[in-house]
Amino acid sequence: MVIVAGVCFLLAALAYVRSRRMGTWLAAAGGMILAGALAARGLRAGYWPLSSEYEFALAFALATVVAALVPFAAVSHRISVARAATMLIAALLVTYARFLLPGSKQSIRPLPPALDSAWLPLHGGTAALAFGALALAGAAGLAWLLCERLSIKGTGSEAGEIEGLLDRAIAAGFPLLTLSMIFGMIWAEVAWGRYWGWDLKEIWTLITWLVYALYWHVRRWPRWQGRRVAWLAAVGLASILFAFLSIGWLARTVGLESAHLF
Repeated sequence: MVIVAGVCFLLAALAYVRSRRMGTWLAAAGGMILAGALAARGLRAGYWPLSSEYEFALAFALATVVAALVPFAAVSHRISVARAATMLIAALLVTYARFLLPGSKQSIRPLPPALDSAWLPLHGGTAALAFGALALAGAAGLAWLLCERLSIKGTGSEAGEIEGLLDRAIAAGFPLLTLSMIFGMIWAEVAWGRYWGWDLKEIWTLITWLVYALYWHVRRWPRWQGRRVAWLAAVGLASILFAFLSIGWLARTVGLESAHLF
C-alpha cells in the first residue's frame, strides 16, 4: 500500500503540470492509501505510528500531501507548479522510507519505554504537521525560483498568489513547529529531568525555528519580496530535510549520543 501511495504522489506531481484536477485526484487517492496504511500499522502495533524513522517519514509525507490539498482560491500556473513540487517531496519521502531504510527499521517493534508516553502523538504529530506545512512553503519557494529561472512570466496577481501561499503555509507550520518543540521540552523534563539537553537534533531544530522566525521578521520589509523570500523558504525546506534525513546519520558518524536516534 505504501508503494502504491508513493506512485500516486509521483503521478500527481507529473499531472499537476498539465491538469490540476487530475493531480488533485491522484494526490487525494495516494493520501487516503497512505493514511490507511499508517492507521493499519498503528492498530497492529498498538501505539501511534510515530515511533520510528520509517513511521515518521510516512507521517511527514502524509502531512505534506494534506497541506498541498488545502483548497486555494487561486489556480494559477505557479500554484500548480508548487503543488507538483510538494507531491514530489512526498514521493521522495515514501521512497526513502520504503527503499532506503533497512528492513529492521521498517518492521513493527515493541515500543521503547521512553517512547511509551502520551507525549508521543503530541510531539511527533505536531512535528509531522509542521514539517508538512513548511514543506509546502519550501515547494512554493522552489516553484517561484523555477518559474523565474525558466522565464515563465506570470501576472502580478500570480506573484501575489504564490507569496500568499508562502505566508499561509508558514503561518500554519511555524506555530506548529513551536508547539512541537514545547511538547518535546515538557516530555524531556518528564522522561529525563531536563527541558533541554543540547542534543544534536534539538540544536538543528532550533536553527530551523530561527530560519522561520527570521522569515516573519523580514517578510514585510520592502526589499524582502519575491525572490528573497522564496530563497528563504527554500533554505527552510533544506533545513527541515537535513534535520530529518541527516542528523541521525551525522550523530552516528561522529559518535554522539542522541535521544532522537530512531
